[in-house]
Amino acid sequence: MFYDRKPGKELDDTAASAADDRLEEILRRVKAAGAEITLDETIPLHTDFNNEIVEIGKRRVVEFNLNRTDFQITRDTKNMRASGSGHRKHLEEVARPMIETKLKKKPDTSDQWIGVDIEDVF
Repeated sequence: MFYDRKPGKELDDTAASAADDRLEEILRRVKAAGAEITLDETIPLHTDFNNEIVEIGKRRVVEFNLNRTDFQITRDTKNMRASGSGHRKHLEEVARPMIETKLKKKPDTSDQWIGVDIEDVF
């Protein structure tokens, strides 16, 4: 008998765990390079949906200083997405979290954050 199996929840959990591991590896590398972690917090991620503020995931913000330059990593993990249109628009839970990571830097002489690639840190 043949079964058409879709990837299971274990695969989705593994993908999210791998993304966590990649972020932790980046943090290990910046600490090894002598960076000082000045902020590391996880907060709820909200969006405005149908004139309501709804929690759709979480945001982790890590700030550190390396060689007189401030860096900020923002990692959004979204567990909900908008689906449908018009009066049928609704939020639905996603099987695999949508993860977006951004890295920005700000020299000591500036107030402007600039998006950078992780390789620019090292």
